[in-house]
Amino acid sequence: MNVLVVVVDALRTDRVGAYDGRRVTPTIDELAAEGTVFERAYSTTNATDPALTSLQTGRLPRTHGVRNHGSHVTDEEKRAIEGVPALPMVLEERGYDTAAFGRPLGRWHRRGFDRYPELSSAHWRLKSLEKSASSLLYGIHPAIGDTLSRTYNALTDRTGSDDEDGVVAEFTDFLDESNQFYSLVHLMDTHTPYDVDDALVERYLEEHDDENRPLSAVAEEFPTGSITANSLTPGGVVNQDNERWEDHEMGVGTALARAQYDAAATEADRTIEGLLEALETRELLEETLVVVLADHGESLGEHGIYFEHHGLYEPTTRIPLVVRPPESDGVERSAELVSITDIAPTILDALELADERALDADGQSLRPLLEGEGDDWESRESLLLEEANTQRFRAVRTDRWKYLRAVEDDPTCRYCERSHGESEQLYDLESDPEETENLVAERPETLAALRDELDDLLSRHEPRSGPSNDADDDAVEYDDEEEVLDRLESLGYR
Repeated sequence: MNVLVVVVDALRTDRVGAYDGRRVTPTIDELAAEGTVFERAYSTTNATDPALTSLQTGRLPRTHGVRNHGSHVTDEEKRAIEGVPALPMVLEERGYDTAAFGRPLGRWHRRGFDRYPELSSAHWRLKSLEKSASSLLYGIHPAIGDTLSRTYNALTDRTGSDDEDGVVAEFTDFLDESNQFYSLVHLMDTHTPYDVDDALVERYLEEHDDENRPLSAVAEEFPTGSITANSLTPGGVVNQDNERWEDHEMGVGTALARAQYDAAATEADRTIEGLLEALETRELLEETLVVVLADHGESLGEHGIYFEHHGLYEPTTRIPLVVRPPESDGVERSAELVSITDIAPTILDALELADERALDADGQSLRPLLEGEGDDWESRESLLLEEANTQRFRAVRTDRWKYLRAVEDDPTCRYCERSHGESEQLYDLESDPEETENLVAERPETLAALRDELDDLLSRHEPRSGPSNDADDDAVEYDDEEEVLDRLESLGYR
């Protein structure tokens, strides 16, 4: 059996038709009809570095050691993860051809991959400088900042080395060279800044015409100079390479940004179609376990978070997860609480390598659910979530409730420069799925029980990663770290 895992960065469940009936992702929907849709799947966090590490290790951030993202990842976190085995390392040792395509996160994420995408450091360093300069000039006069952004995008390739059209071609070449394989494809379409087909945007715009606000007005809600305010200026969230959107009746507003997000989901879906066609053409599709998921979700205005992934709320932590085994006669849908940490154990189980216990995972194999053997699945009462990149919270998600608790005294988001909620929050997801009513004061007994449940989860998942957490140890250095951080800065990470 081969394995293909496709991660669509920041893809929300409500953009996948298999979850809410929309027709934005027809390929994923067709795949879902042939496999299993996990209705309540969750990431472990809200940022890519720790989430992808959870995917590849089967562990929570607390136990694999990486809680932060990008430049915020500490030397202690790097030392910790270097001592944790990862799925591609295990499969490479067993003779599988291993390859990653799309967005390169580099650093420890490279471990175990025979083939890994490279970055053009000069391109992303220049793009990062342009974005900072455009935001600064926009604050002086919008026309000046807008002109610089337009000029730069007209003269350079915006998408760089992880262009999605190239992903299918590179994956196809890999198939022609490989035998038994494990492949990870990381697509960036639904991550800002959106770079999408204008015709698709027009198709989806009318669906958002009742909730349109100028992005400039939204930016004024945040402190001047904050990362969030800057992201809502030209060259930030939406693709403003031409004047048509300024002159459009909808203008450059939240409707446009949401329509571009929808279009981006469709473009990612088309890339997945190309990957599946490459498998089918080579008669490999029926020999390949296909997993499509997101590393985390995205907020499109909920809780005052615009086109970013802050907080541990449902739009950010709940993810689409579709699994299609080569021959599936199992359940079409599962309502069990499942986690991104379950993917690595599932793959090892499907490849009949689970008995070797190569990963000391927190997750468990989904194979019983995929095969309709629910009695062999140990149902979860709760999931542990945590974040560190924008603010420091932990949360517990049960069948009905979501409880969030700040780790630090000040819950201010370092990107928005304001808090997204109280230090303790309690939501009844049955009656309030959008998490709008904090019930901390109204439900003291439930609050006390969930406090205890969170503490219990933390005690059951003590940090157990890495060779050493000694602060005096030498720093871990990666040859590609400068390029990776340049790339992340160009995407708005600070």
